[in-house]
Amino acid sequence: MTINTESLATPNIDTLIVSHASLDEQSARQLNTLLTTARAQQRHEEASADKRTRAFMVLFMFLYVMLGASLTLPTSPIDFSHTSLRYAIESIPVLISFSGFFISVLFFFSTRRAYRRQLSWQTTIGALEARTGQQLSQFIEGLNCGPQNYSNTGLQSALALFVCVTWVVLYNFFTFTTSGVIGSVISLFISTMVYVMLDIQLLKASQTSVADQQTEAS
Repeated sequence: MTINTESLATPNIDTLIVSHASLDEQSARQLNTLLTTARAQQRHEEASADKRTRAFMVLFMFLYVMLGASLTLPTSPIDFSHTSLRYAIESIPVLISFSGFFISVLFFFSTRRAYRRQLSWQTTIGALEARTGQQLSQFIEGLNCGPQNYSNTGLQSALALFVCVTWVVLYNFFTFTTSGVIGSVISLFISTMVYVMLDIQLLKASQTSVADQQTEAS
């Protein structure tokens, strides 16, 4: 598919040098320091998000391999003298898929947090650049505007959502094969409760951290 880039409006290079309110030397130095710090912090958090994504994907690959290996174990009653041993082996895929689902929910929350923090840093950098007259980010955004202007952290969030949905399906499928419809309904309820409880607990911890920081600052 070919995208016609000629129809996209090319920003003027003059937007990099705009008139702004006169600032004294100390204020200008402070704004430049803040801008440099914000850009460095944004790059640092983006690199950290990439490393977390790679670590999570390696862990998921390990779980996929373990899940595939567990499916090769014999479960026929003829092979076992004790029925409880057969049930234990049949429950291994359920336990692995539930572990994968739990970790995938944490992965999804982590990528969503990284995505929102990137948006916050972009907004902050844009505001600082407007004050200092160094509107480089706005110029680059104007050049990249179009249907392919994807966010790296946004792509990671989409990947995390896909992984999470995959583990939910696997968890419910293996529960259905071992416990029937009732077990599948129970597993779906457990999946929903795990998501809600993690969301509430992590949000509560975040609000407590913000409140403590505000108390220390005051």
